[in-house]
Amino acid sequence: MASKVLKKKSDRQRCRKYIPEWLPIMPSNALYFPHINVPSNAWTTQAILYWDRLASIVPLDFMENPGQADELTRRLMVEGLVQPVFPAALTYQVERFDECFIEYVERKVIPFRRHLGSMQRKGAVSLVHAEKLGRIPDFLVDAGLAKQVNASWYQMDTPLANRFMAYLATVLSALPHIDATPITDMALMADTFGMRGRAEAMRARGMHAAKARSSLLKAMLPVPDGPLDVDKLLAFKCRYGELLPKFRERIERHCASVALLSEPEARIQATKEFVDDCEGEIAEITAAMTPAFGKVVLGSLIPLFGSGLAWHATDAGNKIAYAGSAMSFAGAAYQAIASIRDLRLQHERRPLAYVSHARRVLGIR
Repeated sequence: MASKVLKKKSDRQRCRKYIPEWLPIMPSNALYFPHINVPSNAWTTQAILYWDRLASIVPLDFMENPGQADELTRRLMVEGLVQPVFPAALTYQVERFDECFIEYVERKVIPFRRHLGSMQRKGAVSLVHAEKLGRIPDFLVDAGLAKQVNASWYQMDTPLANRFMAYLATVLSALPHIDATPITDMALMADTFGMRGRAEAMRARGMHAAKARSSLLKAMLPVPDGPLDVDKLLAFKCRYGELLPKFRERIERHCASVALLSEPEARIQATKEFVDDCEGEIAEITAAMTPAFGKVVLGSLIPLFGSGLAWHATDAGNKIAYAGSAMSFAGAAYQAIASIRDLRLQHERRPLAYVSHARRVLGIR
């Protein structure tokens, strides 16, 4: 019988040639689940704009058989906008990775199914790659919760598959060298695990923060639905990506503070006021970055001197004095213009300048 569990040492050796560029540092990223393929819609565009990098959990086979991913996901990975995360190279670092999920299934899933008994109806099923499951497949097959399709894939009920993928994404995201936020475009998966006590309070705050973040991004980066423009996104991130961390930090600070508010109305009002304040600042930044009179260069001042502007301050017969006055005038004017440019540069470095540039370059309104 084909091996149900991939040999971890062998997997890590196979991974080494694929991961050295991105594995050591993944700051301020997001890890997408439950699928390999990221959706081709506004959700993904917004995620790419908001996070430094968007990552997706893929089996190691992807690198040798890239056809497992769709054309868009492959293109995004080639361009570096989406990073592949290989579970086989990482889950071994989590001491009780297999045991914790198995214990969860024993406590929550199996008793629930027994309670349903004959009322249980057959629902949708999903495939999960063995590389992502570690030693879990043996347990799931023995418990009647999964069926082996071939050497690499197992079939199980979609709700159980989704719970596992949420578990996997959460665990991988916590690893120090990944340091990502697990995100999904499936609203039903946002509340996958039931929690109690302090854990429930932390989960609730996390949900409130996520809702606030979603509301803010819809208001400030309202990306129109439709296919992704990979070239435009790549060019924008390359040019203005350095502004993203400060912008995201400002958003996350607000989301964290909103999550502490107990009343839904207070959270909604706080977010509305934050958006209003930001819109005012964005308008100010946009206006400051828009020059009132084209591009000014020193050469454009020369016609002023030819028109006799400086003759009133100098002796018309003293060419040396005239030259000195002209240079003084030009120097003073150029310094004043330079101060205008410095002010514009200061506005361009403000956190919300990222939104101003996105609206201008990407046509977001």
